[in-house]
Amino acid sequence: MNKAIKKEEKEDEFEGVRVRLLEMQKDLIRESNAEISQILNKEDKYNGVSDDGDIADVACRDSLQAAKFNRHLKQLRAIEEALSRIHEGTFGICEDCEEKISSGRLKAMPFALRCVECQERQEMISSESEE
Repeated sequence: MNKAIKKEEKEDEFEGVRVRLLEMQKDLIRESNAEISQILNKEDKYNGVSDDGDIADVACRDSLQAAKFNRHLKQLRAIEEALSRIHEGTFGICEDCEEKISSGRLKAMPFALRCVECQERQEMISSESEE
């Protein structure tokens, strides 16, 4: 079997995942645009602000929205990478052990890079290096 046919079979196998990823991407972009609008809308934000405590509250909300926006940005990047892997025919293969990632894991997290075991190992290594 040549690589082109195998790649097409992989793309067909994950068509449902691809559609789901595109829907997730669309939702995240819509939410991110709303968050940016809220952060940049100074009229509503400072309406009724009367003292330093109110200004601090607005700054805190801006900070929380910016953190949420950054999480969305990371998810969007992960979705783009997953879509690219589907196109390349490498989707569903663990980045570390190169074994197939379970369908249950891909349903729960369609942009997963690793199988459960390798992800747990990666998280343990990351937490140890933070100490």
